[in-house]
Amino acid sequence: MLSNKYKEVNRMLSKDSSNVSNNDVEHMSLSQLSADGHNVHMKGQIIDKIYKNGVLVDTVEGHNLVVNSFLKLAMALLKGQSGYNGIQYWAIGQGASSWDSDLPDPEINATQLTSEIGRVAITASEIKFLNADFTESSTPTNILQIKHTFGANDCNGKWREFGIFGGNAGSTTNSGVMINKRHHALITKTSDMTIERTMRFTLNLV
Repeated sequence: MLSNKYKEVNRMLSKDSSNVSNNDVEHMSLSQLSADGHNVHMKGQIIDKIYKNGVLVDTVEGHNLVVNSFLKLAMALLKGQSGYNGIQYWAIGQGASSWDSDLPDPEINATQLTSEIGRVAITASEIKFLNADFTESSTPTNILQIKHTFGANDCNGKWREFGIFGGNAGSTTNSGVMINKRHHALITKTSDMTIERTMRFTLNLV
């Protein structure tokens, strides 16, 4: 069941943030209803901090869609399926130019980005468990945070979408099992920019 509630994204735009479009609304999550009526709900929250020449020029907060293939990955990991691992790569896509005037919602059955331009490996040190107040936990919790900084030469080009991949993912475009997908307003990433991207997954049984 796909949530139909949308949250307006608040932007803090500076005069030096011309690389970033400010049309961005999205709030989506994955819910599954079990046989006994309990609702399994997983939410994805994203925070982007965009720097140009070392100066913070924009902060963007929003949500994204946790896709159905996440469930297959979860079951593969529970089984200990050979060749499958957890979170491994953060992929960036350019989507389509038509999105600049009419941004579509991502599809819950999507398994790849619309047009991937590159990906970066996520290291174990970039993945943390968080408590309810978002402080770091040394033991497993229901909140998982991934934080990665895209450097000057990482995935430069037009950004309109991203996804995190695990399972049998590699450095090859479109490989692996997609966990989430987000469409967003255009960001033109250039070599004078770095982007600190924070993703938080929260899993609840209600």
